[in-house]
Amino acid sequence: MAVAQQSKRDVESVLQRLNEDYSEFRVVEKTWERTDSDYERVRRQFERNGLGGAGVWLVNDAGEVLLVRDEGDDGWSDPGGKREPGESYESAAKRELEEETGVTCQLTGLCEVHRIENVNVQRDAPSIFEPLVIFDGVYESGELDARDGEIAEVGWFVQPPEHVLYPEVAKRSYPATS
Repeated sequence: MAVAQQSKRDVESVLQRLNEDYSEFRVVEKTWERTDSDYERVRRQFERNGLGGAGVWLVNDAGEVLLVRDEGDDGWSDPGGKREPGESYESAAKRELEEETGVTCQLTGLCEVHRIENVNVQRDAPSIFEPLVIFDGVYESGELDARDGEIAEVGWFVQPPEHVLYPEVAKRSYPATS
């Protein structure tokens, strides 16, 4: 089966499982333009069954939201990253949160899922689809500690920062100001 068809089916299977486990949630359609080398990395991840990623929209007792700014980026986003082959999206979200920020959480639900279409901008190649699953979570423990070599800054926010990595970060609920 072609990579586009199989990756689409894989994403639909993930969405179906998440719907069974978490009920309704928002799906955001996105297209990511990839260079040839980035596209090949995504293709290899797909072949190893490690495609997709997860993150956490983390809130503390004060209603503040934890955000990170990756090195080289101006915008802030929720902590998260790629899923390892065979790893659940829930485990990936918690692992990435702790690796990037030094804190742990309890997942409380599903915030939204981004259905990503990866397109190669340097040559004609089939799209590769992947899910980016963002969970709701509450702070459990740990001190903020930005991961050296990856995360430039980590912090708690009561409202969206001026610069966000993608629009949904500014549109989500910031409980401290609700």
